[in-house]
Amino acid sequence: MQTLDAPVYEVKQDSEWYKQKVKQNEETKQFFKTIKEKYGIGEGFGFYHSEFFGIHEGTEAFEKFRSELLKNPHKETDFYPFRKRSKYFKEINDLIEGIERVNPFTSYDTFGLNNVTASQWIGDRWFYGVKHPEYIKNHDEITPIDYKDYLKIVMNHLDKDERR
Repeated sequence: MQTLDAPVYEVKQDSEWYKQKVKQNEETKQFFKTIKEKYGIGEGFGFYHSEFFGIHEGTEAFEKFRSELLKNPHKETDFYPFRKRSKYFKEINDLIEGIERVNPFTSYDTFGLNNVTASQWIGDRWFYGVKHPEYIKNHDEITPIDYKDYLKIVMNHLDKDERR
C-alpha cells in the first residue's frame, strides 16, 4: 500500500460528500453483483457512465456478448462498448442510472483546482493529499490530520490485513 504525501486531510464522515460517496460505492458493488448474477459477467465488464459501458477483450464475457458490442474498441484500448441497439443496453443502462451520483468536481471545490495529489480509502476513512494547504477553499467537509497520525492509521490497517 502506498501512502499519501503530507499534508493530508480527511473527509469528515458526517459530511454530505462522504455519505454520498459511501452510498455510491455500496450501490456500485451491488450493481456488479447484479451483473454477475443476471448475466454471468464476473470479469471484464466496465462502465464510465450510464451511456457508455462494455466489456474488455480477452475475457469470457467478451466472447459471450461479442455480437452485442461495437465492432471496434474504444480509442486504442481493449474496451468494447455495448451497441445502443443491443438487447441488453436498456437494462444495463437502467441499472447504472440507479447508482448514486456524486459530483466529480467536489474535490476541486473543496481543495482548489489541481491541488489534490491523490485520495485514499483506508477502511471506512477517506483521505486526500494536497499540494498547497493555503489553496483550500472549503473546510466544512474536511479536517487536517497530522501526518504521523495518518501513518499510524496506515500501519494499523496493514497489521489488520496481515492478521487475516
